[in-house]
Amino acid sequence: MKIYKVENYIQGELSLHIFDETVSGHSIPIHTHDFTEIIYISSGECIQSINGVDYPARRGDLFFINLNSTHSFAPVNSFTYYNICFSPETIVKRIIDRQNALDLISLSALEEIQSETMHVCRFTFEGEERQWIEALLRDMHKEYKADKSERNAILESYMTVILAKILRKVHVSHSMERKEVGDVWRALSEFIDENLDQKLTLEDLAQKCFYNPSYFSRTFKQKFGVSPVEYITKERATMAASLLSNPNLSMEDIAERCGFGDKSSLYRAFEKHYGCSPSEYRRTLNNN
Repeated sequence: MKIYKVENYIQGELSLHIFDETVSGHSIPIHTHDFTEIIYISSGECIQSINGVDYPARRGDLFFINLNSTHSFAPVNSFTYYNICFSPETIVKRIIDRQNALDLISLSALEEIQSETMHVCRFTFEGEERQWIEALLRDMHKEYKADKSERNAILESYMTVILAKILRKVHVSHSMERKEVGDVWRALSEFIDENLDQKLTLEDLAQKCFYNPSYFSRTFKQKFGVSPVEYITKERATMAASLLSNPNLSMEDIAERCGFGDKSSLYRAFEKHYGCSPSEYRRTLNNN
C-alpha cells in the first residue's frame, strides 16, 4: 500500500496544500497518508472508500479523512474535487504561537473534529451553503497559487472557517445520535447476554457501536461502571451460577456454555464475584 508523506505536499512556510483535479476513467488505488485530508466534490459523481467503507459521493459532499486512514476512490462518471492536505500538529503549533482569537476557535474545532469520538467523515452542503463553500474553496485555491505575501496567514484563516463549518455539522450529527444512544447501549447489553458462549472481543463490540476500541472502552465504563471485560466476566459468572442448579452439568460443560476458556477460568471468575468456588455454591444449592 502506498503511503503519501506530508513533506511531499506541504513545504516551506506553508502549513497546508490545496489543489483541484478532474478524474475520469481511472481509479486511485488504496493508500494511506501521514497527514489529514479534506476532500470536496465540486462536480460529477464518484465512490470514496475510507477505512473499508464505500461512500457514494456527488457535488456538495465533503470528506474529512484522518491521518493514517486507508483511502481510495473511483469515478462513477467524470468528477472534479478540491483536496486540502494539512498536518494537524503543524496547524495547532502555529495557532498556539500566534494566539489570536480566530486561531483559538480553529484550534477548538480541529481538536474536536480530529477526536476519536468522531466516526462521521462525510458532510453534505446544499443550496446557499454549497455555493458558499465552493466560492471559499475557489478563493482559497486562487490564494494558494498566487504566492503573495502573507499567503499562509490568509490560507489558515480560510481553514479556520472551514473547520468551524464542519464542526457545526458534527454538533448537529452528534445531537441526533444522542437521541439513539440509550437504545444502542441496551441493544449491546442484550447482544452480550445472548452471546456469552461466544468469543466477545473488545474490537468486535466497539465495531457494533461504530467506535474505535479505546473510546468504546472508556465510554462503556462510564455507562456501566466497569470495563467491557469485567462486565462480560460478571455476566458469565452469573450465568454459571444459574446453571449450577442442574446436577447433570459438569464444571467443564458449564465453563463451555458460559464462554470461559476452561474450568480454571470459571473458578477464578466465580470466586471473584461470589466469594466461593462453583463447587461450594452447588453444595449450598443442594442443601437448600
